[in-house]
Amino acid sequence: MDIAGLPSDILVEVTASIATRSATPLSDIVNLRRSCRVFRDATAARKVGRCMAVNREWRLHWWDKSRFLSVLRRCAASGNPEASYILGLEEFCNRRRKATGLWHLCRAMEHGHAAAAYMIGMITMHDSLCSPAVAEQALERLDWLSPSASAGPQTRRRMASVRREAVSVMRRLTLRRWRMVEPPMPCADPWCGKVEMATAEAWDEDGEEERWFCSRTCRWRHEYCKFIAKI
Repeated sequence: MDIAGLPSDILVEVTASIATRSATPLSDIVNLRRSCRVFRDATAARKVGRCMAVNREWRLHWWDKSRFLSVLRRCAASGNPEASYILGLEEFCNRRRKATGLWHLCRAMEHGHAAAAYMIGMITMHDSLCSPAVAEQALERLDWLSPSASAGPQTRRRMASVRREAVSVMRRLTLRRWRMVEPPMPCADPWCGKVEMATAEAWDEDGEEERWFCSRTCRWRHEYCKFIAKI
């Protein structure tokens, strides 16, 4: 069957599937683009950029960073949440462009990217230690992930997974490490933050303790300290 006779939407779907599933999506898309005119047109579709698995191209970050960032920008412009997430951290951590970095992170969060929401919360929580006026804004960002002070096993597992993803990208992307200006003030409640149970049921498969917090503020401050310790 002549490929040129296939409907354009089918060609775009095939190309987007390669961009999503391939272990080397950028190389495969480039080779596909060079193969013929119809695939050249298909690779230019926004859906292909939106589906590109940019998180599998980290080697390019070390070999040719300018090209890596160019790919991220094109994919982010197509609505790729992972590209917006990585680009946001690049702008914030390495280029010290906070407003631009948060803009990209917000775009990723709007597309349902949990690690982007987490990083917005951590960045805002970091600022709140210097300016208590932005503390509530940090909590609103983090409540997008989990709105209550208590967290069940499923929520703890999800939070541990999101934290690992955030830490992994931070370590790959930058050598800059955050330092707390000063540790958060301890809670007046002596039981706040204590492990509730010492039995095996108090731990999930990620080793997340089951702790009790008097408020969501204390819970997210504890999460912030865990994140800082990891990076």
